[in-house]
Amino acid sequence: MCPFAVLLAACLAEPYSVPEPRPVESPLLVGCYYFPGHFNAHRWAPMAEAGFPCPLLGWYRDGEPEVSDWHIKWAVEHGIDFFAFDWYYDYKSGRVHEHNAALERGFLHARYRDRMRFCIFWCNEETGEPDYTEEQMLLLARTLRDHYFGQPNYLRLTSGHGQDARATPVVFVSQPQRLIKRFGVEGCAAIWSKVAAEAGSPLLLVAEQHSDQATLKQAGFNACAAYNYAGVNVAPGAKEAPYDTMVTGYETLWQEATKPGILPYIVPVSPGWDSRPWYGDRAMVRTDPRPEKFRRMCEAAKRYVNPKLQAVIAECWNEFGEGSYLEPTVQYGFGYLDALRDAFCPANPHHLDLTPQSLGRTAPVYDEIPILTAADIAGQDGNLLYNPGFEMRWGWVTFFEVDTKLDETVAHSGRRSAVITPDEGGMKSLWHVDVKPGEKLEIWAWVRTEPGATAEVKCALFGPTGVWLRRYLELGSASGAEWQRVGKTLTWEDAEAGQIDLEVAPRGERVWVDEVGIRK
Repeated sequence: MCPFAVLLAACLAEPYSVPEPRPVESPLLVGCYYFPGHFNAHRWAPMAEAGFPCPLLGWYRDGEPEVSDWHIKWAVEHGIDFFAFDWYYDYKSGRVHEHNAALERGFLHARYRDRMRFCIFWCNEETGEPDYTEEQMLLLARTLRDHYFGQPNYLRLTSGHGQDARATPVVFVSQPQRLIKRFGVEGCAAIWSKVAAEAGSPLLLVAEQHSDQATLKQAGFNACAAYNYAGVNVAPGAKEAPYDTMVTGYETLWQEATKPGILPYIVPVSPGWDSRPWYGDRAMVRTDPRPEKFRRMCEAAKRYVNPKLQAVIAECWNEFGEGSYLEPTVQYGFGYLDALRDAFCPANPHHLDLTPQSLGRTAPVYDEIPILTAADIAGQDGNLLYNPGFEMRWGWVTFFEVDTKLDETVAHSGRRSAVITPDEGGMKSLWHVDVKPGEKLEIWAWVRTEPGATAEVKCALFGPTGVWLRRYLELGSASGAEWQRVGKTLTWEDAEAGQIDLEVAPRGERVWVDEVGIRK
């Protein structure tokens, strides 16, 4: 029996659905950014509507350890040493956002988590002027220390020299200039020193910026990198450009980044860009991407690797909405992962790629993706909200982005209702409804509450592209054990708002919600 047949037979005999990973070695430290954005069924709707890309796992549930185990297996078997998780964090409250479910509930609880390292990529991309305080930065330090730095597989790299050299936790920072703007250059360095002291360890801080390295170093950063250079060599105003010019453009930027020699550079590579699932006609597309072209980019990247860090990083494992991904898909299979492995693990060319399908198994996936068609709207008597009676399981989340709980024992009509508690903040429709001045709208929700509770019904207002305007339309409130209809009929007058959702917030105790709607 050939070695592959023996391996496949052993995998089929495994009691666990994900066969044990077989890592390969690379002479470099190979990282990959991970976008933890698929934490509810609605997050897959843009890709499902566009028809691409389609992950081989299916529309998987970020936050399931089994999903993370498949990702770990595929990553380490193609030479990837660590994931840098895009990390979303409320610096004012210290809350680790539900957006991080892939890390918090998936990767850190995966069976094979010890086979792969990870680190935090702090996406400090908040809107408005940066207003960080020293106490908030110390809270950040404690959050990193208590949640992550104690994990045995947290990524550590050597910093310092001679007797002062030690392995220190790596933290990528998306917007270093926000911190420099807030604290000043010297003040930023001082803040990072206090953060390190509070965290109990020096930090190796990687700025996602390669320009002005002298300032970055003075501000306390130890290395630099980039998430991507998607727009390099794209003509002003153009919506597309060949991937070939992205490959050559990346090399130009690597030369620019390594020439100063001030900060070590973690060399970024990217398999392409096609953001049509998220942005439709407004998208920018790199045309004619292919795995063999990505391999050439990776081969060229090796010439710019810093001799101290010996590191490269790919963007991204699963940025499906932006169209930059290595994760296996129906469209490309393992093509991009194989290209990465061929470039960075040249001594390990032969391997067997296993999938749930090849083993006759399934991964944890959503059994329905919420896509609302014109026929669906007509079937709902013109109701523009998805799943208005909560008879299906998707389309509504808590304010923390967790799927809303359903109660099978209580309903105004049908089989079930939604139930929400104060510690979940409230619930909201993932479906936004377009509005424009002069339109007549009927908006409503049926609610009931526990004794002492109140249900507040409102709409959040968004701009035409979905950016929250930080304003609400208050619709009313109700309390009591009997079902009550809360809502309004109105003519829309807000010219700035182009979209609305529907939200219900409980006050005091539990609240049940059923038969909601927005109708024109």
